[in-house]
Amino acid sequence: MVVKSRAHDCRTIVNCYSFFDKVFPACGLLDYTEGIYHGDPSTPYDVAQLNQIKYVLDEVKCTRGSRIVEIGCGNGTLLAEAQARGASALGITIVPDQVEFCRRRGLDARLIDYRDLDDPWFGQFDSVIANGPIEHFVQPEDAVADQTEAIYRRMFELFHRLIDPASPIRRAISTTIHFVRTPDPRNLLRSPWRLRWFSDDFHWSFLHRSFGGWYPVPGQFERCAAGLFELIHTTDGTHDYHLTSEEWLQRCQRAFLSSKFWPIARDSLPFVMRHPVQATHMLLCMLWSQSWNWQFRTQSPPTRLLRQTWAWLD
Repeated sequence: MVVKSRAHDCRTIVNCYSFFDKVFPACGLLDYTEGIYHGDPSTPYDVAQLNQIKYVLDEVKCTRGSRIVEIGCGNGTLLAEAQARGASALGITIVPDQVEFCRRRGLDARLIDYRDLDDPWFGQFDSVIANGPIEHFVQPEDAVADQTEAIYRRMFELFHRLIDPASPIRRAISTTIHFVRTPDPRNLLRSPWRLRWFSDDFHWSFLHRSFGGWYPVPGQFERCAAGLFELIHTTDGTHDYHLTSEEWLQRCQRAFLSSKFWPIARDSLPFVMRHPVQATHMLLCMLWSQSWNWQFRTQSPPTRLLRQTWAWLD
């Protein structure tokens, strides 16, 4: 039986991206991935984002006729590039606003939790892409209950079943934030205001209340994928995520201090009124404590972003 996280945490995730989609597009931001700068911070943001998407698609050998499923497709930037290559690209997400946005772009997006994929989906794809969603698949409550490994194992079992055994490609790729300094999951369940301000636990608690989720540790995916997938390629995108996150922060700050503020406030007001606590946490997390950016700052950040390419095993 698949272990499912609490409905409350699913709502936190859905609300998070619904709020982002009210704010980020007005700031010139559509995607939520780390970009690839190839060591050059002067690389334009849009170029870095396209670099990252091309890297992911190249790793799964996406060409004309490829059958791609993207778990957590967001606003469809990767789906659009895969479609431009002539691939049959299908995305899933649990965020209704994202499904509607993708469909307006002419993309095939479905509203479904990856854990609910069943027989009609199995054996239908050449490749599985999880470009950033896995940070949400485990919650601190799951970590407290020692369910983390079981959830990741079942995730890889599902990815394995989605791939067509007769495909000549049979690959998966994940881009996922990993803990370097792993916190006590019980502290993420405490109010950040009861923790020492700007400590690791303070930031982790803010992030959990804003976005929802828990990260794997380096080496954990390899254990959980054993016998299902072989890890064939890993790159470290931590600095790329640092550069991307700083660009997000600067663009949001500029927008909030410009004439764009009022349209953003108008569009966000219904969400803020429905979810005042989470909206407050998200704004403070992004603009005041800057807990999202904190994850990737300094020479020894508390997280690492790993892009990992996996080969399907018989």
